[in-house]
Amino acid sequence: MGLSKEIKMKMESKRSLSWAVVVAVPALCSGLAHGQHSINYQKTSEWPGGYNADIILTADPGGSTLNSWTLSWMGTPEIEHFWNCTHSQQGNRNFFDNVNYNETIQPGASVTLGFTGIGSWPPAPMDVRLNDESIMVMIEGEILDHGDHGSHCMGDVDANGKVDGKDITMILSAWNTADETADLDGSNLVDGADLTLALSMWGDCPSDDGHGDGDDDHGDGDDDHGDGDDHGGGDDDGHDGGDGHDDPCMGEFITITCWGDFHGSNHNSHDDELVGGRTAITTEAMIAYNNLRAFFGLSSLIMEEVGQWAFDEALTNNSQAWGNDLKGVGLWYAMQGAKVGWITDDAYDPQILADIQRTARLVEDETEMTALVMDMVREFGREGYADYLEQNEMVETFINTLKMEPHYGGWMHGRTHGFRSIEGVAINHDINHLTVLSWDQMDPFMNDTFDWPQWPALDVSDSGVIEYFQSMVVLGDPVGDNL
Repeated sequence: MGLSKEIKMKMESKRSLSWAVVVAVPALCSGLAHGQHSINYQKTSEWPGGYNADIILTADPGGSTLNSWTLSWMGTPEIEHFWNCTHSQQGNRNFFDNVNYNETIQPGASVTLGFTGIGSWPPAPMDVRLNDESIMVMIEGEILDHGDHGSHCMGDVDANGKVDGKDITMILSAWNTADETADLDGSNLVDGADLTLALSMWGDCPSDDGHGDGDDDHGDGDDDHGDGDDHGGGDDDGHDGGDGHDDPCMGEFITITCWGDFHGSNHNSHDDELVGGRTAITTEAMIAYNNLRAFFGLSSLIMEEVGQWAFDEALTNNSQAWGNDLKGVGLWYAMQGAKVGWITDDAYDPQILADIQRTARLVEDETEMTALVMDMVREFGREGYADYLEQNEMVETFINTLKMEPHYGGWMHGRTHGFRSIEGVAINHDINHLTVLSWDQMDPFMNDTFDWPQWPALDVSDSGVIEYFQSMVVLGDPVGDNL
């Protein structure tokens, strides 16, 4: 069982060792220039001791295309979970690296990363770099203020709008003291770390011109990332509905069709066939999936890891992963695991999946809908899971995942139509139909192309079905004992 956020130990902050005093400062500063790439931190939820947030990474509008990238920083945020990137740490520096689907960023374009941070909001990142180039940092659309230094940017000790030799001289003159003006990293000691931070910002302080104040470019969610108006097909839940993007690979959440469309064999494949509250499959499901894994005390996974498990367990059409199949297959099975894997063995009944999905999709009053869904989670789910969703402010993400249509984009037949035997009476593709509902959304295990049951699945035992879906959560044996 995952520990509650309140009792997680806060990681001890670290800082780099002091450097020897540098004499030839101009030589060290050679080649350092302030770039116009930027990041904008946006909080999405918060609880005592932690929070979820997005990082909107925007490429320099006047620069060249980024074909791969590494974002790094010192200080906070301290990372617990992450998505749409990979994470590593070396000493006191954290690194976010691109994953395959957001490796390329066109000039002026943005990608959205996400993380769970340890500690309190807002974070205080220092020496933030993109591919070793210093960048602009914003918190909720406001340029980050690194303490009360009377400056426009970190390192501008004399507040003249640029970091130059005068600032370096002031830092060196305060060496090995607790001078607040020169102590850029807040360590109570002026040392090599502060010198490094100043040197990294060498040159004119960044202007917010061209990057916006959060209202129109990246900031408050009203126009770009937030409320469903720009990403959606008429939904108001923050989901994109599948038809709001010209490019399914852009936006707050990535749509599964970014990695392929396989239409033609079923209804609800296309955007205009998402009826009755059904929504497209997006990477928001990965957040719900990793939250469920965290509840069980398991680490976060990326889509490729889930996809590789599905290929290894013969749950796909293909014997090998080709191209983008790892991502799409991984996202699809993570969605299914998040939909079902929270139900207890004793309580499982296929009708639960019809009832809870129908409620999430069709009850118009959001407050009533949420209460009804959470009542079912408490009745049929693992003890404490409903509370865990509420404490971590993940209820909306969980419900959004319930709304996703398994047929969307054709992945259910195009790539996840596996032929692995289940109890000798069905194949795993038949079991995948548990979350496909009849047109009136009253019945589970349906093939809604013709609105009749997926007959072989009905012959599989309830224990066999729930173990199969639990295997998606723990990446276990699809026909073994899992949770």
